[in-house]
Amino acid sequence: MRVHLEGMGINGSLLALKLAERGVGFTWHDTIDPKVAWPASTGAIYPGGSEKFGPDAACHEEWLRWYEQGFANEFLELGSFTFCTKSPPHGGRYSTTPVGALNVAALPSLHLNAQKLVVETRAQFSKQRREVGDAIWDDGNLIYIVTHGWGERLGHVYWGWTRLVELQFNPKQFEHRPAFYFREGRFIMAYAYPVPGTPYWYAGSNIIKQRADARKSLSMEDKYERWKTNFERLGDGQVKVGREGDFIEGWRPAAAKEDEAWVRRKGNVLTFRPLWNSGIRHFPKQWAAVAAQLGLNP
Repeated sequence: MRVHLEGMGINGSLLALKLAERGVGFTWHDTIDPKVAWPASTGAIYPGGSEKFGPDAACHEEWLRWYEQGFANEFLELGSFTFCTKSPPHGGRYSTTPVGALNVAALPSLHLNAQKLVVETRAQFSKQRREVGDAIWDDGNLIYIVTHGWGERLGHVYWGWTRLVELQFNPKQFEHRPAFYFREGRFIMAYAYPVPGTPYWYAGSNIIKQRADARKSLSMEDKYERWKTNFERLGDGQVKVGREGDFIEGWRPAAAKEDEAWVRRKGNVLTFRPLWNSGIRHFPKQWAAVAAQLGLNP
């Protein structure tokens, strides 16, 4: 069996590491499109529970198992998942500990440095890289995997932004570096997730729908100022913004609503479903689907 990966973004990189872990050889290529998701990905894998939000709980449990086994640990960090609402976000089913007006989940969140993951995984497997347009030799035993969301399953995109910030809080109140998830009503969202291997958090975000063939940059400064005001207000004095770093923007590919298969197969081609808001969080489901097609145990 031979495997070729089209795309070495976040899911392509995670898949490459999984294949290497299982001893499956592969080649890969990428188009290096600047308007994609991974440069601005905030990499949060938080504990959920409600079926309304899909398999959050099962995937979180799998990510914790992978973390304990050492998978991708150089890109991951455990977080103390901290929120401002009385009930856990996304139907989470766990006990909580109060920190002032905030609540901290008994289960840790996980956080992936997607930018480091992509850059270092591409370098790790650079000898297996092929250029766009290279003939991929097929002896009838090739599995071609489209790992990105920009192909035939693309419906539309969501533009989003983040800014790297440092935060000020009392670290003695948290087991791990805190991941702050603040939400008020339907429209106010202010989060700050740790960036593993750095002193920063990802601050964000707004999500704005765009046509797939009309991706465009939008202003980030005014959106950040609204985020900062809401973040510090909802943090109820427990956390303040310190040093401010770079702005980053990205475009998340989304599938049509009726397109629900984790991985679709046509002949020898497997295609990942675009997961605009859960690609990292739900990667265990996509890996399980690929593993089944390759005859591997997930």
